[in-house]
Amino acid sequence: MRLIIVVEGQTEEAFVNQVLAPHLANKEIYVSATIVGKLVAQKRRHRSRGGGHFSNWQRDIQRILGGDRRPDLRVSTLFDLYGLPRDFPGLDIHATIPDTAQRCAALETALASTFDDWRFIPYIQRHEFEALVLAALPSLRAVFDAEDDLAGLRALETELAGAAPEDINDGKKTSPSKRLLHHLPGFNKTLHGPLATSATGLVTLRRLCPRFDRWVSSLEQPPAGPAPRTPSH
Repeated sequence: MRLIIVVEGQTEEAFVNQVLAPHLANKEIYVSATIVGKLVAQKRRHRSRGGGHFSNWQRDIQRILGGDRRPDLRVSTLFDLYGLPRDFPGLDIHATIPDTAQRCAALETALASTFDDWRFIPYIQRHEFEALVLAALPSLRAVFDAEDDLAGLRALETELAGAAPEDINDGKKTSPSKRLLHHLPGFNKTLHGPLATSATGLVTLRRLCPRFDRWVSSLEQPPAGPAPRTPSH
């Protein structure tokens, strides 16, 4: 089985390669990551950056699905709920759903309907990739040595005591990324995010992040195949 996970940037690409790919390879699922919108970004001389309008994302995903019609290919996504492009499918309808778990589910359904391909498994991280880093906070002690960072790490752990990482909200000052940057001046998402999540391990991340766990479980399952066609009369 081949699995291509479409991601937003280098951090998520490293996470897929370092954390998800080794686990899924044990199940004979061979994973690669591709940064969405990267071709457009490179044309604009932003060589390592993806993102941009959803219309660019759609072209990339459709190119992957259409370029290889084999049934042993699956395509999934790892997109952040926080900061989706304005033209993302269903965002104009579902953006005001207060429960972000329900919002993610509604947007994933809208994303799936955009491609209408049984091999496509949409996933949106609630609220952003840094929620997984919050699940891996103890591992950051091994990569920080500055006292202000270590003190900030202790303060952040105290602040989040008892809170589920996926429940940390999408506020402009209280989202996972903003909390990390506020408490850890030396935090670098691209460097420290994959290091912390890899050191923590997938077992812990899945235990602390149940929605993420359900996505990984869906990737582990054999493909269901296309829905049977209703015979015409």
